Amino acid sequence: MTVKLYLMNIKQPTIRQLQLVQALARYQSLSVVAEKLFISQPSVSIQLKNLSELIGLPVYQAHGRKLELTDAGKAVLRSANQIFQTLDNLKTDIGNLQGVVTGTLSISVVTTAQYFLPLLLAAFNKNHPNVDVKLEIGNREMVYSRLRDNSDDFYLFSQIPEGIEVIETPFLTNEVVVVAPERHELALQSKISLARLSHYPFILREQGSGTRETVISLFNKYGYELREKMTIASSEAIKQAVSAGLGLAILSRHSLDFGLTPGLKILEVEHFPIKNKWRLVQRASQNQSLLAKAFQQFMTENGGDILANAVKNKT
Repeated sequence: MTVKLYLMNIKQPTIRQLQLVQALARYQSLSVVAEKLFISQPSVSIQLKNLSELIGLPVYQAHGRKLELTDAGKAVLRSANQIFQTLDNLKTDIGNLQGVVTGTLSISVVTTAQYFLPLLLAAFNKNHPNVDVKLEIGNREMVYSRLRDNSDDFYLFSQIPEGIEVIETPFLTNEVVVVAPERHELALQSKISLARLSHYPFILREQGSGTRETVISLFNKYGYELREKMTIASSEAIKQAVSAGLGLAILSRHSLDFGLTPGLKILEVEHFPIKNKWRLVQRASQNQSLLAKAFQQFMTENGGDILANAVKNKT
């Protein structure tokens, strides 16, 4: 019996279509996707329409003013992430054969990490000039979503999300402190109790913030409640609000050491600073490239010293 094998002429999504799906997942707007990728909006619409016809299902749908990926679109996104990761790995493998650490390092970080991470990336890039870095900055939920979708090589958290098997590498101490205006009545006080602090209004980060959850847990542990006057999803905006006298705040010291800090004072409060660790997080199922190993080693061996020297030189 003779068995004949026939190759089916199956059309595949183009690289550009996969890039558009990635961009749409991030920006949720055709006009913004067009702007970011430097192509016309009609071209974006046509490419995504062709992709939907190719797979037989729509890849996005309108949700209010935003566009969201459908289940089919999310399936395309997962494949797109894997394909581009494979291409990056190829670049890295070729560099390895040439004896050079190269490739693209993809990192997602929570917003507080934006204050110190650029200093560390600059130092790493000085040692490895052939490495490109793709950095995503967002709130904890956004970074958690990217971790769940396995979109990046590394994720930076101070509190590890539950429900996903990960490998974590602590590399830097994170101190959470209480901040007030310089002329606040508590500014000259020492050993301020939580009981006294609970009488003052606070400006807190948004729901889901690691800093917010840490502090609320501390106050609840000792039977006190934070007086939340305002919620702001930006450390810089919180510092401006504190400086204007709208309330006290609880922030990572890194946002003070490496951000703008006009007219602010760190208070001496019992149980503060709260100390935890910044952690490099990877999906446990992800194979680690030579580039990823080099970055992990650099962060654990040099990260703390680089930032300590930066603070010292600043003062």
